[in-house]
Amino acid sequence: MYSTLVKFQSDSRTVQEKSCRITWIGVGEQSDEKSTAAYDREALAEIIESSGDPELVAEWQNRNIDIRRYPEGSARPASERPRIIKITTPNREVRDKLLSHMKRGRLSLTQQFTHSYARKDYTREELVFDRALRQKAGTLNQQAGKLLYVVRDLSIHKLRTPRDLPTRSLGVIPQNANSNLENPSTSYTSLPRHNKPTSQGR
Repeated sequence: MYSTLVKFQSDSRTVQEKSCRITWIGVGEQSDEKSTAAYDREALAEIIESSGDPELVAEWQNRNIDIRRYPEGSARPASERPRIIKITTPNREVRDKLLSHMKRGRLSLTQQFTHSYARKDYTREELVFDRALRQKAGTLNQQAGKLLYVVRDLSIHKLRTPRDLPTRSLGVIPQNANSNLENPSTSYTSLPRHNKPTSQGR
């Protein structure tokens, strides 16, 4: 009984922590860890400042929003898939606001990473389900010979405008990245939804 209670409390804490976090995937790294961390902060600051949301700006200026690569350690070379970015906010409401702005489109510092996207931080069960969907989408894309299907928010979506299949991860960000803001948001239509996992995990 005690071990069950401890596990329940641990799972509850994990779910609570994840409800305040965003996972940012597919954003290339700089040549070293220090430069990558500085770039990530600059890219996130660009999103927050362009949002025009006073609460987001205040939370960022007060250092209540944290951003770091996972797993922590050395930056990965351009030939490898970049590490994911974890963004931690003070509460769920701020998380939802920030995520909404991130989904509106890529700005100047991340516009080259056309396959990058932001989502909620998933539980273990959601990650397993997400990977299964990605395997299915990958098979459909190989059959089509184009990037036609993508997985977003635990659903497979069909792009209105197919793209070339990615051949490798995008790597180091040029030092003279364009400072003009652009919003090349991805347009897609939803496929029939799959049953999502209901249990909570880590």
